[in-house]
Amino acid sequence: MFNQIMKQKAADTVPLQLGHYKILSQIGKGGMGDIYKALQEPLNRVVALKVLPAKLSRDAEFTKRFEIEAKAISLLQHQNIVNIYEYGEEEGLRYFAMQFVDGTDLGKRIAEHRVIPIVDIIDYTKQIGRALRYAHSCNIIHRDIKPGNVLIEKNGVVRLSDFGIAKIFSGTDITMTGSAVGTPEYMSPEQAQGKKLDAQTDIYSLGIVVYEMLTRKPPFSGANPMSIAYKQVHELPDPPSLKRKDTPRRLEMIVLKALKKEKKERYTTVEELLEHLDKVDSEEQPTGSTGSKSHKPQAETNSDYDRRITDRRSGERRYERHTLFSPVYWADMIAQQWPLWLAAAIFGAAFLIHLIGHP
Repeated sequence: MFNQIMKQKAADTVPLQLGHYKILSQIGKGGMGDIYKALQEPLNRVVALKVLPAKLSRDAEFTKRFEIEAKAISLLQHQNIVNIYEYGEEEGLRYFAMQFVDGTDLGKRIAEHRVIPIVDIIDYTKQIGRALRYAHSCNIIHRDIKPGNVLIEKNGVVRLSDFGIAKIFSGTDITMTGSAVGTPEYMSPEQAQGKKLDAQTDIYSLGIVVYEMLTRKPPFSGANPMSIAYKQVHELPDPPSLKRKDTPRRLEMIVLKALKKEKKERYTTVEELLEHLDKVDSEEQPTGSTGSKSHKPQAETNSDYDRRITDRRSGERRYERHTLFSPVYWADMIAQQWPLWLAAAIFGAAFLIHLIGHP
């Protein structure tokens, strides 16, 4: 009886046949439509069919946004991005067929595994990063990077999906201006505030995804979306190493840099993040660990590199400290040479007293 009710419910919303696509089962739900596993009968090909609900198909704004998603994905041809095959309309329902990924999503991988190996975390992050680097080069930002939108094939290939709230820089301005669109746990501070977004919002969200892969939880959570959004804007994340002791020191530095509240302190491009990620060794000495002697030479050799990850402006501050007319220079001089200054002051005072007493 339960199965009959469920079949009837499905039939009431989406027909078992849309064009030449035969619906097999529902595999997911999204903010812009439900996703079904379907058979493309002429080609006998299994696809993922994303269908905009009938009540939204009658809404001009939602329909336009759905068309934007189809257009956005169709522009992206990359091994780490889900491919789109066809966009269409049938019986008042709008849909598009895309590549069916035989595997799981990162959210399920995190939930099902007690610990994801560091080497896998680095690999997944690089693949997501490559997908974002390519999308950004096409003037498209994702705006909803989260584990559920990261699909993992059985062979380990990662594919980024669901560009439902993507923004095409050089296209339309339909973006829900003035409101925060996305998933609160993965929003950047500027996204939580409803500000204009650029590629750096995806970098922040990627940092949260990596944080969650390491610790199994995103850095910020709360009782409601507003409380989470407040934390995204105002609170600092705990270092991942506090929750996972084997976190490589350099990987933690990359994650925390990606999660900077101020955009000027965050990674500017995904390319910059990927360059730093290439330097991470999965067997590297964990943060806060004394480690073995075999790791010490590497840490010493790369100390300057590590400083560049944590603060790109450190060079500017060092320059200020060596500039004669800089207040910072004189402040450092006084702080470092105060015994000499004190002795000179005492000697000068004694000399003046001697002159006054013996005119």
